[in-house]
Amino acid sequence: MSRGLSSCMFRTPLLLLLSALLCACQPQPQPADTLAPAAAPSEWPGFDYADSDTASGTVFVLDPLVTRIDVVVRRDGPLARFGHDHVVTVGEPDGFLLFDDTGPDSRAALRFRLDNLVVDSAAARARHELDTDPDAADIERTRENLLEHVLDAGQWPWATLGLTGFERQEDHYSAMLTVAISGSAYSGRQPFRLHRAGERVRVDGFFILRQTELGIEPFSALGGGLRVADPLEIHFRIEATRY
Repeated sequence: MSRGLSSCMFRTPLLLLLSALLCACQPQPQPADTLAPAAAPSEWPGFDYADSDTASGTVFVLDPLVTRIDVVVRRDGPLARFGHDHVVTVGEPDGFLLFDDTGPDSRAALRFRLDNLVVDSAAARARHELDTDPDAADIERTRENLLEHVLDAGQWPWATLGLTGFERQEDHYSAMLTVAISGSAYSGRQPFRLHRAGERVRVDGFFILRQTELGIEPFSALGGGLRVADPLEIHFRIEATRY
């Protein structure tokens, strides 16, 4: 079955049936050049953060209570009015940051369980000003499709993110981001803001990551008249306290 990111965005039984049939017969996408086999969860984080707190680098541990990562998925196509935009929020992440004031040794690792993803919470929909109102059944079908047919969470229960190669220009940073999910990994340089205040660090920003860069074929139905847009809008605010 194709790993298309279906937003379960169809409002009539006929469209639901046609979409399911089309999804089942879509070919698997060919891996992009940036894709590679994902690391096994047992290898995480792959770096000894606990023993890396030195004079030049400070280790921070992620605070899951105030950390927020939202992924906004947009509808697309001439029949987009029959669908919904969706927002998926990461639940209960954990992670580490080694912050070196001079930059070269800074690095970070974050992971979360896919079955902790939250779909279309009222707060997240309001936060991103989504203009439709899916009902509880729409939301539950979206979550089931996402976990079972798109992400194959039963086989790949964890997603991981890693940051290396930090670069700084005044108050702006960038780093090589590696996202490992559902058996594949994507790498690319991404910008962010970082602010340190005593024992706390905050990292926030926004970037676009395409589904096809993750080896996911965007869901399409009715000859492309109704589809999920390829770009995923990643909004994040990550806070951590000294380890």
